Amino acid sequence: MKKSWKILSLLLIFLLMGCASRQSAEEAFPVPTETAGEPSKSADSGTTLVSSEAQGETTERLVVKRAEMRVSVADPAEAMRTVVQWAESMQGYVVNSNQWNSTSDGQTYINASVMVRVPAERLDEMMQKVRDLAADPKTGVLSETVTGEDVTAEYVDSQARLRNLKAAEAQLVELLDQAPDLEYTLDIFRELTEIRSQIEVLEGRIKYLEESAALSALSVEFVAEASLQPLQIGPWKPAGVAKEAIQTLVKVAQDVGTALIKFVIIWVPFLLPIGLIVYFVRKGAKKRKAARAAQAAQVQLSDTPKD
Repeated sequence: MKKSWKILSLLLIFLLMGCASRQSAEEAFPVPTETAGEPSKSADSGTTLVSSEAQGETTERLVVKRAEMRVSVADPAEAMRTVVQWAESMQGYVVNSNQWNSTSDGQTYINASVMVRVPAERLDEMMQKVRDLAADPKTGVLSETVTGEDVTAEYVDSQARLRNLKAAEAQLVELLDQAPDLEYTLDIFRELTEIRSQIEVLEGRIKYLEESAALSALSVEFVAEASLQPLQIGPWKPAGVAKEAIQTLVKVAQDVGTALIKFVIIWVPFLLPIGLIVYFVRKGAKKRKAARAAQAAQVQLSDTPKD
């Protein structure tokens, strides 16, 4: 009886999930006909709408837009603060911002970067404002990139899976109320816990896709205009070079003289006694060695037989 009850319940769940899957697929992707409508733009969300005249339905395309810009400005720090204010006034927000110093040709310059999210329909407006910050309207925008990712298929699939899981959850709740014993109750509770976990993951993913499509990301790097100026070489002045060389020579001579004076005053009083001791020790050693050599020669002569 228990086995038949379990088998019947599982078959009912699979049948319900299969019907819901087919229904969601038909709703998400209607069969195209030869008289398809032209694509249009949504005035509210900034996403593309693809309409079908035959079906009389409109499927909203979710497109996640991202933009990157590199702009030369007179004051990168001030430009970064301006972009932050613009993003907040457009009901957007700041993801991150950074400011650092860089050195070029012996000069220190301030660089800044900022990443903001603004409503998708106002991304072009925001980018134009950033272009207007450039120090040179013609060459101030060093680079600019705009990309778009169509996540419609993932979004529709996630919604269909979410509907199926919620339908299965409702069916499991009914079976849980009708469970004949504790073992079967525990089995259904484990399955219900797993399905609810999957529902939470899908709901989070769907929310992320919706927010990413509604708010486009814009990353901007501001470079100090002065750091991009070409190196200017002035006229060569031999007299100035010679004067600088003489000054360097005098300074080196002064440093060498200072080092010698310090060596004589500081180290000679310590090194002189040590040097005298070493000298007399070596001299005594040489005398002893010469005396031993003379004594050995005399012994050798005394041992030699006379003719």
